[in-house]
Parts: sequence; structure tokens; C-alpha cells
Amino acid sequence: MVIILIQSTIENLAAQTANIFLQNGYNHRSIREKEFALQKIVQLHHENGYDCYSPEIVSLFIRDAENRYQQKEIGKIRFMFLTKTAGYLTEYHEKGSITLYARRVPSALSPYYEDLLTGIKAYGEWNDKTKCSIRQVANPYFKWLLANGIGSFAQVDDSIIRKYLMDCSRRMTLNSIDTIKRSLKKLHLYLYEIGITGNSFVDTLSFVTPTEHKVKKPVPLDEIAAVLDVIDRSTAMGKRDYAMIMTAAVTGIRSVDIINLTFDAIDWINGEIRITQHKTGKTLALPLTTDVGEAIQDYILNGRPKSDLPFVFLRAKSPAVQLGRTLPYQTFNVYRKKLGLPKCIFHGLRRAVGTNMVISGVPVTTVSQVLGHSSIEPTKQYISLDSTHLKECALNLEGFMPEKGGGHL
Repeated sequence: MVIILIQSTIENLAAQTANIFLQNGYNHRSIREKEFALQKIVQLHHENGYDCYSPEIVSLFIRDAENRYQQKEIGKIRFMFLTKTAGYLTEYHEKGSITLYARRVPSALSPYYEDLLTGIKAYGEWNDKTKCSIRQVANPYFKWLLANGIGSFAQVDDSIIRKYLMDCSRRMTLNSIDTIKRSLKKLHLYLYEIGITGNSFVDTLSFVTPTEHKVKKPVPLDEIAAVLDVIDRSTAMGKRDYAMIMTAAVTGIRSVDIINLTFDAIDWINGEIRITQHKTGKTLALPLTTDVGEAIQDYILNGRPKSDLPFVFLRAKSPAVQLGRTLPYQTFNVYRKKLGLPKCIFHGLRRAVGTNMVISGVPVTTVSQVLGHSSIEPTKQYISLDSTHLKECALNLEGFMPEKGGGHL
């Protein structure tokens, strides 16, 4: 008899490896980070013509991570994480299982509250992300109840819940309180439905929490100009970095859409960039301005590594793969550091586009369309950044402002 062994594809192997962590209670963020690293290994396999696991390709992935660490492109913790994730994939390929260290369970909780946490984890009506968020709120809540002599939910009433929220308010922002309130509302409704409590406390937890809206500043135009000017465009990496930053500074495209930008998204004949936005899933068409077009063209013709990948922007060093999600931010701040400027998020370039359009008198509805917002609400933040015009309005209205004790109506 001849036994034919069918080797699993690298995609299936990566998915099965990630599933091990899901089965062992790892949180959503941890699993997502591991899936991202595993997908990079899968991508590297395909680029080198492999559909199934190859130890040589995994070694290539680890060597690349080591080179990036030595070049200070990534930190030690990230390097160790990538190496360990590659090791998990290899271990699952060779053994069909992964040896995981025992994970620490929440401390200082009684068996009663531990059982409740376990029940949340097994609750079938919530997805994994919801379970994780509820457990993250429930754990400190249960600890607080124990510390205040509440051994079971039979002792919990409206005053206890309000007291806990008041205690949280002394050390948390309003936005955090709102998040905790919503999670506690789900938690207490769940406890009511499974018969732990006789009250869902829905009314107690239905109050309106005022939210805080921080005005996030854009990158000043002089700083954008200085960064573009300091880039060495005689090198392949410089051409890429210049094109990326120029694209963001002129069009306002998000960094995730820049790294996902493909050749077929650029309509050179009609002078347009057409993308499907990663964040909203909606299509967006923007004009391909001369400065952006020339920068991208220079990179494609004179700086881009030879590759069949559909993405415009690739890593400058071997292997020439798609850019990581944090690379635009890292690149932007490398040049800011050269200029002695503080770190700044890459999204600040997008805010600069929106703010400058509002200052120029472009209607908010038009700005919303250009930036690809799903509504005008996200665009309203740029109005508050137009400090010059706001000051002018205040001066113009000064004569009509009521004086103390009276004035014009």
C-alpha cells in the first residue's frame, strides 16, 4: 500500500498556528499581531515560489528581522516577537502543537468571581473581541467589589455601582468612564440573563457621559517643506520616501492606503488616483497633481526594486516586499529627527490637508468628500483648528457682544 501525505499549504499552517492562541485565551490584540507577522511569512513564501512550509524561507524571514534590528529599523522587543512567532510556526509544522507557557490568571479574585470571568469567556452570544473587552472591565470591577467587602452580586445595588463609577472618575478621563459604563451595562445585563442577579441595572447605567474631544493639530506647512527638502532624492530610498510623504501632504490619503496603493489605482491618462479606502471600504477619486505624479514616476522608474508585486511602494532592502503599516510613520520621523523636530504622527499630514482647505474657504462638505470621510462629523475638527479665522470672527463680533449688566441682543 502506498500512503500519500498531503502537505498543508502555508496559508492553512499559519491560520492553524494562530488558532492555537485563540483556543488558549490570548486576547484579540495579541492574536492580531501574531496573524500580521504570520502573513508576512506567508507572503515571503509566495514571493519565492513556495506554496507549502519551507524552513529556508522561515530562516530568511528571521535573518531579515535580525538585519532590521541591527539597522535599528525595529527595536529588540519587536525583533524577539517576530523570531518567536516564526518559531511557533515551525513548531506547529513539526509537531502539530505548540508548547505555551502557563498564562497568569487574574489574581486576588475569589472562586466566585473567577467562575464569572470564565463564564464570560465561554458566552456564545458575544464575539471574541467583545468578550475580551468585557473581561478587561470586569476584572478590576470584581477586584474592587472584593476589596469593598462585596463577596457576591447578591449584595450589589445601585449605590454600589455609582460608588464604583465615582471611584473610577477620580483617576480616569470622561471617555474612559463612558467606555467602562457601556461595558458594565453589557456585563450586568448578562448577569441578569443567566440568573446571577435579579436586576439588570440598565436604568442605573443609562446616563449620558459628556465626552472629551481633543483637537489634534496638523503638521505645520513649514515643517512639511523642511522634511521634503532634507530627503536625499538621489537614492532609491529617498525617492520612495519623498513620493510617499508628498502624496500624503498633497492628497491627504491615509498611510494605510499609501502602503496599499497599487499601479491600477493610478490613472495617468486622466490624472486621477482611485482607491478603495481601507478604513471605510468606500471608493475615493482624487486628482493626481503634477508634483505627486512626478514624485511617484521618479520612484517607479528610478528607485523601485524590480518586483511583480502590484504595490507601488516597496521596501528598499531585500526582500522587496510590501511596506509595513508603521513604516510611513517611522520614515517621516527619521527626517524630522534630522531637522531636530519632535516626533509626529503621519496622520498629521492628512490633518494639514484638511485644515488648509478649511482655512482657504473650501466648504466643509467638499473637504469631507476629498478626505473620504463617511460623514461631515470627522471634518468638523478642522474648523476648530482655523484659529486665525476664529480670532477674526471674535474681533468682528466684539462690538456686538453684551457688556456686563447689559448690551446688545
